[in-house]
Amino acid sequence: MPVFDSLQSEKNSVIFEFGTAYTKCGFISEPSPRAIIPSQIYLDSVDKNLHIFQIKDVGLLIQALEKFIQMIYFKYLAANPKDRRVVVVESIFSEKIFQQQVAQVFFKRFNVPSLLFVPNHVVVMATLGINTALVFDIGYAEAIAIPIYEGITILDSVQFAPLGGKSLHLRIMDELIRRKPTFRKDGQDVEIQESTIDESTVEDIIFRTCFVTTFERGSQLARQKKEEVESTGDDGIIKRPPPSVHFPFGGNKFLEIPGSLRESVCEVLFEMYGEEHTLATLIIDSIIKCPLDCRRRLAQNIVLIGGTSMIPGLKHRLYKEIEHLTTKSERYKPLNFSNEFKFHQLPCKENYASWLGASIWATSDLLAMRSITAEQFARNNETISDWSNFNFLISPTP
Repeated sequence: MPVFDSLQSEKNSVIFEFGTAYTKCGFISEPSPRAIIPSQIYLDSVDKNLHIFQIKDVGLLIQALEKFIQMIYFKYLAANPKDRRVVVVESIFSEKIFQQQVAQVFFKRFNVPSLLFVPNHVVVMATLGINTALVFDIGYAEAIAIPIYEGITILDSVQFAPLGGKSLHLRIMDELIRRKPTFRKDGQDVEIQESTIDESTVEDIIFRTCFVTTFERGSQLARQKKEEVESTGDDGIIKRPPPSVHFPFGGNKFLEIPGSLRESVCEVLFEMYGEEHTLATLIIDSIIKCPLDCRRRLAQNIVLIGGTSMIPGLKHRLYKEIEHLTTKSERYKPLNFSNEFKFHQLPCKENYASWLGASIWATSDLLAMRSITAEQFARNNETISDWSNFNFLISPTP
């Protein structure tokens, strides 16, 4: 139970952030979520684990949400849903059908007093006390650059591309199969097969062993790949690669992750082919599409969020990529302040920054003013208004 429940007339509200890969849950005014769990649940009716964002059948989605939310309440929060308001942090790219079914489940199955959906790109700024920023969300499915000026989202300038954790998963699986790494089993080296490791193991490999290399080495990797020139390095990819790592998995097994693979996997986020986007071009293109008098302030207030942005070396590489593009590329000549791009340092880890922003934001009177009750939900034909119909303003505290 939250610490100050006994001192308050109203119990602390619950905050949910349903992410494509992970869901965060906890109480408002707390500095971190109570739990961060995979967004999946086992259903007896289909006899398998289902990712809630991959379910297209409405009936099955309702079943999964009911069981998933019930498990969160009674396993991680130890709270009665009828006693507490609910805040749901969502992305502007969330499907409307998912939002509607979440509302149905909370009101009809759990009888919550009220419900409020808030956009993650806006509430995250409450953690910094600012109202102008370019929020760059690098999640599992995609990377999204969203400019916000004086609390107003500039929707025409939003940029996104399928660059995130999923693209890293696909790249490392392709590389593992192509390079035919081995693992130790019964004292012998056994070649790995595609079915040997699951997605959770791939994720562990990425975040425990891989990193974003420097801009200079990244350029070498891109040049060698483009020209298909064989290197004289020890591993056939690049000279003097990082050391290999023996990654433990499956009990007593150890998978050898080549050093060249550790530094090359994340290059998929920075590879430019023709007009395709990279992480750096998403940021620059988003700023260029904004009005002239907004660009400099947005460039000076970049906020990175999302689990994929936590990979070591990503922020430094991103800055170098932006610096290179804005000084060398003809495409980005309109930006004449290449040395003024700045990244904010968040007071928490990037993967739950939006959740923390909602925790801070919901302590204000806006929670009661913007929430919708079950009666209002019914009068509104059981639909939830889009977030852009509300004037979500985050003002810095004096």
